[in-house]
Amino acid sequence: MHSPSILAPSDTAELDPRRLLSSIGEVVYTWDIASDALIWGPNAAEVLGPVPEAAMQRGLAFAGLVEPGSGRSRYDAIFSSNGHDQGDGVVFRTRYAADLAGRKMWIEDAGRWFAGLDGRPACARGVLRLERSVKADELNRTTGELCDRSALVERVEATLAEHLPAERVVVVLIAAIDELTRLNDDFGHEATDAIIGVVQDRLRSVMRRRDHLVRYSGNRFAILLTGCPQNQVESAARRFTKAVAQAAIETAHGIALARLRIGAAIAPDLSSHAGTLVAAAENALSHAKAGAIDAAVIARRGDIREHAVEKAGLDQQAVAALNERRVQLALQPVVTAIGREVAFQEALLRVGRGPDGLFFAPAELVPMLERRGLVRLFDHRVLELAVDLMTSDQSLTLSLNVSPQSLTDPEWLEAFVAFTNASRGLGSRLIVEITETATIDDPQRIARLLGAIKAQGARIAIDDFGAGHTSLRHLREFPIDILKLDGAFTQNLRRSTDDRFYVRTLIDLARHLEVETVAEWVDEEVQARMLADWGVTYLQGHLLGKAELWPLAPQAPRRQTAC
Repeated sequence: MHSPSILAPSDTAELDPRRLLSSIGEVVYTWDIASDALIWGPNAAEVLGPVPEAAMQRGLAFAGLVEPGSGRSRYDAIFSSNGHDQGDGVVFRTRYAADLAGRKMWIEDAGRWFAGLDGRPACARGVLRLERSVKADELNRTTGELCDRSALVERVEATLAEHLPAERVVVVLIAAIDELTRLNDDFGHEATDAIIGVVQDRLRSVMRRRDHLVRYSGNRFAILLTGCPQNQVESAARRFTKAVAQAAIETAHGIALARLRIGAAIAPDLSSHAGTLVAAAENALSHAKAGAIDAAVIARRGDIREHAVEKAGLDQQAVAALNERRVQLALQPVVTAIGREVAFQEALLRVGRGPDGLFFAPAELVPMLERRGLVRLFDHRVLELAVDLMTSDQSLTLSLNVSPQSLTDPEWLEAFVAFTNASRGLGSRLIVEITETATIDDPQRIARLLGAIKAQGARIAIDDFGAGHTSLRHLREFPIDILKLDGAFTQNLRRSTDDRFYVRTLIDLARHLEVETVAEWVDEEVQARMLADWGVTYLQGHLLGKAELWPLAPQAPRRQTAC
């Protein structure tokens, strides 16, 4: 039985999702980790206030607003994750205090990161929520040397300047406590802070006098070893990991076991540049965590060159894959919230890299194709593949993601009309998904284009709905059949009362507009039951089924969806 509506009929005339989102102190963002570009939802200024422009535009600059010792930054939360992106990204969640133009606030930051070509985080989507103001004494409870990442780079620069002229090797170790998210969930933030403090003390207890220990961004420790021969780096790292794991840590909420993962970069063998060394050690740490490697992972010079070469010519490689018919579809089921029966499948783009069976990561590929104006070629191919598949299997109903560039391309629309006219009833088994942001540039034109698609019998879905881009007036103007609720909000329902309120309001809004709803990123049974009780129409996520290549090809590893 559905829960009663939390909106009166008169309320819908005034409801603005953007204003509602601001009222609970939440804003969504997308972070392109490779370029460090940070893109916020349209209500960012209302929520965050007059934050410096650099911090709003760059992910690492925003991380610089995090108060030392208050918690992991978004960067740390993502790169300390043990997960592997196998289709829908990897969940991250953290809590920290940040200085927002003189206003210090506790912030909850949660979302999913998506892997790039090398399997490491390439971009992230999430939601940031302001909790409350920081109390006067809350940030003075930790001890030890604390700094942010930029201060760490400065410290490394000073160490290099002192020791490299004397031909002394400098080793940068970046260490992080493994599975900190689980410790947070099991013991709470205060107990986790205590665990971090004990780990710091244990590290210091086995350091040499001339070495330096720096804690930065909450969960990470940088250990600078001077005059350590290269063949002794791994044994030095083992000394630190053994010290941390030597005994359980007693907290007010129970007994915890802590394990350390370590990445290392050596100067001058790898580089004599502080920023390069820190970044290389962080990348090595991400490999150590992803592979659950107990020994230190040491960054090699070839790793940096190979990654740069691999990214070069990405667009040419992708177009070659298109010409060589290495474009495939992966289908992910969308099921009814009541009954869990498959209602339709979302068709996701997969582009093969060659005979090795690997695929380009859409997290990097799709944005690049959009920037180069090539995404229309791939949207055309996806349409062709979908029509072929639906023609061969009359029981299939598919939803297709269409980029704003393709939507406004007359050739794509002509192809869509031709395909749907050629096969009777095919249009009624197609759902065209557009992003919420695609509706804001020229609403009248978009409404006409969507009307032409609807005239072919297809349904229209707005993807990632909830970020606050679309006003209620525009929703009424568009011929929308389905709203897909942004997974950044639905994934945190068990923990966040604000997200529960917001998602319920969006579901009620959809009901008043007489459109169906899909909840994305559904990974837990409790989450699914909540959504079903509130009246959501469909569910999509790992709990209900992962994206599978079609036709099935178990030997080809699945890669990630676009961010």
